[in-house]
Amino acid sequence: MKKYQVFLTAAALIMIFAVSYGQKSVSKPNAGEKQVISRQKLNPAHIPVGIRYMGNLVEAYKYADNTGENIVITAETKVTTNEVEGGDFLSNKALYAHRFLKKNGKWEEVWKVYDMEFECMNYPVAEFVKGALSITDIDNNGTAEIWLMYLKSCRGDVSPNSMFLRMYDNKDVYTMTGESKLSLPAEYGVAMGGKYTLDKKFLNKKTPPAFVDFAKSLWKKHIYGNG
Repeated sequence: MKKYQVFLTAAALIMIFAVSYGQKSVSKPNAGEKQVISRQKLNPAHIPVGIRYMGNLVEAYKYADNTGENIVITAETKVTTNEVEGGDFLSNKALYAHRFLKKNGKWEEVWKVYDMEFECMNYPVAEFVKGALSITDIDNNGTAEIWLMYLKSCRGDVSPNSMFLRMYDNKDVYTMTGESKLSLPAEYGVAMGGKYTLDKKFLNKKTPPAFVDFAKSLWKKHIYGNG
């Protein structure tokens, strides 16, 4: 009986060593490599009770990282117009983005983006860039980065929109500001816009270079905005 127990113990040790060896041999992602967090797209009917947002839903995604279960929502209002003194009409349009985290069975707002084009005498633009919303784990720390891009302007002539990129690494915010690129017919000259400025957060020496690389690539990919 003792010999049988010794044999089982030895076999168990061999099994543990084999499993441990196998686990160590699994390759890990390279530092700075873009990691895509698995996400589930939600329609308005699937957004949990208790989550409130302004405007009309643009996109909503559920994802999980080491902070827990999360939902990201982007939404825009319709254009509203008011008559002011003198008979003029001023128009407004707003956009919103939210991140909610599930805690103790309840959804709590972690951060919120709000911006608008206010009192525009022409056509107000305040809209998210289609296809730009990204959820990544570029620094491979288990916490998702949320990337948003949106446009703003009071359109009265042929000119680029102001364009913004905001990245949230949990509660830390990184920003790029500039203009979308406007492609003009050859007879009118070369394309306009497309330039950007990185904020101090992106330019900080402690910021992973891969954050800056991905920001630039996302800007380049969507440089024409929704045009």
